[in-house]
Amino acid sequence: MSKHLLVAVNIQPTQPRYFVGYKDDGALCETIWTNDCWKARWFDAEDAEIEALLLSTCCPSYRVEKRQVSGAGV
Repeated sequence: MSKHLLVAVNIQPTQPRYFVGYKDDGALCETIWTNDCWKARWFDAEDAEIEALLLSTCCPSYRVEKRQVSGAGV
């Protein structure tokens, strides 16, 4: 099964940010992003689709896309 990354492409158009996870301190939940795709969280296709929808609701100013990782999980 192929693996996917979630990418926020309009934070800085020249440098996409890859989704790592969430930081939750009980009062506030923050999304964590990285510039390095190898440090990002990898998802199966179905999970990536669901997570992208969730991120688009909590990060409305970003365009969150799922992208397949070449050769991963094959």
